[in-house]
Amino acid sequence: MIYIIDDQIAYNSDDCTLSHIPTQETLSLSISSGRLFEQLLNSQGDILSRDALLTEVWDKYGLRGSNSNLNQYLSVLRRALAAYGCENLIITIPKIGIRLNTEISIKRQSSSLHTPAEVPDNEGLSEVIVEENKNPATLPAPDISHNVTRRMTLTAVQVAILFIILAATGAIFWYFNAQYSAEKRSPMSTIKLAGGCEAVILQGLDIFEKNSVSKQMLEILKENNQSCVSGKRLYFDKNPSIDTDNYGRTILSACNLDGQNHIISCENFYYLDWRMY
Repeated sequence: MIYIIDDQIAYNSDDCTLSHIPTQETLSLSISSGRLFEQLLNSQGDILSRDALLTEVWDKYGLRGSNSNLNQYLSVLRRALAAYGCENLIITIPKIGIRLNTEISIKRQSSSLHTPAEVPDNEGLSEVIVEENKNPATLPAPDISHNVTRRMTLTAVQVAILFIILAATGAIFWYFNAQYSAEKRSPMSTIKLAGGCEAVILQGLDIFEKNSVSKQMLEILKENNQSCVSGKRLYFDKNPSIDTDNYGRTILSACNLDGQNHIISCENFYYLDWRMY
């Protein structure tokens, strides 16, 4: 579904993209941000309670949301809309819930587009086949009895050779893949940060990046009014981008521990290209 907001912004719920119609600039939202925005766009201006939004955006998908997460995602949506010239679309009613500004128009249209198949190539192929078979009577009949035995023997040999090649290729691939995985895979590791908290760096992160990662985790804690003290454990992971447009996605979970070092609660912080989303 595509939502046209104030005739200036288009939101495509299929791929969670927000587009500025006059400039054709496009911004990709996270999946959770997209679900939250779609819930608001479909509300018809009704007030949605925080509990209802947490259920529809997180709980139904096996995720654990919080008021902190909800506030962060609402802030990201507001900033994105304001950047494209649409302010005050999302209104917070203290102690009641969230609703959309009904004075701003929202139109809906289907995002499914039917593209007809290209048939000229197929038609040309049909004409060639017809032309080749136009005069079948003029072609000599093949000598089937002379070639049956040789064709069956040749096929058996080809199958045997193909099997040997595939087996050898599979063995070589397995060997080099095992060697590469053993060299590149780094185990999950735990480090101590300044202040006393421990940080768990999830598997797959380059072990040589620990110094820069430690600094990054402390900056994230500071930005979100969190402290690094004894009795707190951090879980950190990042997914590098496949292109050079941004630095990928980062997640930091700040968890509180009880006296037996069991997790009792966590706050999750998400970043895209060092911008929270």
